[in-house]
Parts: sequence; C-alpha cells; structure tokens
Amino acid sequence: MEIQVQGLTKIIKKQTILSDVTLSFSGIYGLLGPNGAGKTTLMRVLTGEIHFNEGSVFVEDELVSTTNYVKRINHIGYLPQDFMIYPELTMYDVLEHIAILQGSKSSKSYYDRIMEVVNQVNLSDHVYKKMRELSGGMRRRVGIAQLLLRKPSILLFDEPTAGLDIEERIRFRNLLKQLGKRHTVIISSHIVEDIEFLCTKIGVIKNGKVLFEGSPDELKQRAARCTYEISVPLSELDEIIATKEVVQMNEESSHVVVRVLSDEPVGQSVSPRLMDGYLALLKGAAYD
Repeated sequence: MEIQVQGLTKIIKKQTILSDVTLSFSGIYGLLGPNGAGKTTLMRVLTGEIHFNEGSVFVEDELVSTTNYVKRINHIGYLPQDFMIYPELTMYDVLEHIAILQGSKSSKSYYDRIMEVVNQVNLSDHVYKKMRELSGGMRRRVGIAQLLLRKPSILLFDEPTAGLDIEERIRFRNLLKQLGKRHTVIISSHIVEDIEFLCTKIGVIKNGKVLFEGSPDELKQRAARCTYEISVPLSELDEIIATKEVVQMNEESSHVVVRVLSDEPVGQSVSPRLMDGYLALLKGAAYD
C-alpha cells in the first residue's frame, strides 16, 4: 500500500515547518533528517493528528485529506517515540483494554488476538508483567502489538530505536524487518544505521524541505567522488579532526583509519556508504 504526499505545507506561529513536501511512501521507507527537520510533524499530519495548510495526501490513489486534515483511517497505525500506558497494569491487561475499546465482541476473540500479536512481537514470556517492569524496547514492542490488534496495512514509527541499547536496537530492527514483509512501514529517524539496515527507499528532509528521495544506493552515490580514508598515527589525529570533515574513525594498534569527506583527493578513495551520502547531501553543493 502506498501513501503519496503532494505539496504539503505546515505553518505554526508564522514559521514554516514543512514546505511544499512531495514524497511517495512504499515498502520499508526511511524518512531521514536532522533533529528539527520536520519529520515528526509530517508523521503527525499523516495520522490525522494535526492539520496542515496546503497540499494533499493519497492512499492507493484515494484522496484521504479533506479540509486540511488527513481522515482517520483504520489501516494506518502510528507509534510515537516512547509508548507508556497504564504502568501498574500488566501487558495483557493493557492490550485487553485496548482490544475492548476497539470493539472486540467476546473475551475469547480478544484473548486469541492478543496472544497472536504478542507472539508476533516476541513478548509471550512477559505477557503478565506490569508495564513499568518492561524495558524501553519491550514497551515499544507492546506499542507495536496494540497497533497490530486492528490489523493496519501501514505502520508509522517515530525514532523507533532512539535511547535503546545495542542489543535491544538490533532486536527491534529485526522486528521491523519482519513487519515490512506484511505492511508498508515508514520509519522516521536521524539514526542512519537504522535506515541503512532496514529501508528500500529513503526520503531526506532538512528545514522542512525535501532534499532527496530514492534508493539507498542512489543516496550513497551523492558521496561517490568525495569519500576517502586516511591512515594516520595517533599523534596526528587532532590535526585531521580540526581540518577535515571526519565521518568515522577506527583505531588500530599503531594508527587510526579516518574516513573523511573532501572535495579534494586525500588518502585513498573508497566506496561510499549511506552515512557518507547522507552527510554529503546535507552539506549541499560543496561535494557535488
């Protein structure tokens, strides 16, 4: 299922938060941008939570925006950055409550559905723990479970791995990858590694404007002629950091391998990665 956004503009207190945004969301889609780029605002517009000033939103070519709002539709599910609800209730009780609010008819029908979605998010061993006893990553998986109760076709996630430790981040990424086989998944993040691992299509926004939309390989190519690695002794590292656009450093036994973006040849030219392309794009024409 595809969502198309055309010419979307959002103004808050005379400040333009989104400016003429046109994007086409499908597959596992990564919405990248620095903090304050307008990503969360765009996600909230898509869910119908807030209004917009201009533009249109389509789902599968059906216009779903009227009077500057996106109609609330069951096949869109949204998980904000942190999901915490009823901390003194067990996970099962929370999901049961939500199932009842959604209109399940009998205890048997919502019990079966709850256990189905709990298994989908790999939390069956924790189903009777209180919400406050769960880790941040587990709470976010409960958030996914409550979305799946009503079987949406499109899932929106805002900074889904922010604040998680490495182990939980990997576990959460794997879950999102599995969900992408059955749903359209839109992931808003400033963490490039999440997008690189998960997404088949990427949009980049900065200051509310679209800078790029395309495949991960196309974004990488933005840094095809400006990505280099330099091997330097530790004693020269400070000078490199002060004078070069450093992307990454890997310390070896006697030296440091420094990955840099440069408009002039330096060190050894290497194939760009997604982070290189993303940073080159944000820097604008300097590396074109």
